[in-house]
Amino acid sequence: MLRRIALVLLVTLLATAFFPLSAHAHAQNVMISVSRDGFDHMADYTVEVEAGHEVTITFAYADGDLGSDNPHEIQIVGLGVDLPAVIVSRDNPTATMTFTPTKTGTLTILCIIPCIGMEKLIGGTIKVANPRAAGASTSLALELTQRDDESVLARVTLTDAKGNPIGAVPVVFTMRTSVGGELEIGAPMTMEDGSAALMIPAVGGQKLLVSAEFVGGNGLSFAQNSAEITLSGIPAVNPIGALSAAAPPPILALILLIVLGSIWAVYGTVVYQVFRIQKG
Repeated sequence: MLRRIALVLLVTLLATAFFPLSAHAHAQNVMISVSRDGFDHMADYTVEVEAGHEVTITFAYADGDLGSDNPHEIQIVGLGVDLPAVIVSRDNPTATMTFTPTKTGTLTILCIIPCIGMEKLIGGTIKVANPRAAGASTSLALELTQRDDESVLARVTLTDAKGNPIGAVPVVFTMRTSVGGELEIGAPMTMEDGSAALMIPAVGGQKLLVSAEFVGGNGLSFAQNSAEITLSGIPAVNPIGALSAAAPPPILALILLIVLGSIWAVYGTVVYQVFRIQKG
């Protein structure tokens, strides 16, 4: 009996050594609304998933407020992924795609039949990233605060499952841009109390969507959080330049008259000399 148990343990150890189990295999479920306003009502929709894990995307028809049906035939292309297109419409309000991306990169989501708002349904993006680090659970809190100078202070606090601060690790801040996509704006190190902060230039009336991410590692798991803030104040307007004003300043008008007068004087002198030469 003992020999049998020992044999089972030995086989298990060998199997683990040569065929290691996935440390954090998990399914990834994404819900995306589809309408004339784009995917999730935006023309530059982006979502991130991990390579090596099953992804299930459910598309939901969101044009029910229209007087007539506006069906969408959705396809995902790129990275060698070969998936049949799915259709969402008034009669078929949801459709699902399930696949497992095997490599990192970018997939594109697009509608492939003419529809209202089709121009906003050709640039959806699925970013396939490397699997995130597994390990002890971590938590990342994010707070955005408007300052008196209209800049924004983005402050995070990183803690473990017991609430203890995690210091001396980088936290990556990104901001969603007006032209779509994420822009990395800094990666400060956390302090002893687990906090890290970043100043973001902004203007009155601006809306910011900021994300913070701890990539994990050294036995700690990935953590991420996002926050949004709309700054108070009147949106900045570019001032009209002096040359674009309805009435230019007197000094500029005087300079312009002098320059034009000089040009005409030179022109008159040249014409006069030419006339004298021809007459002589």
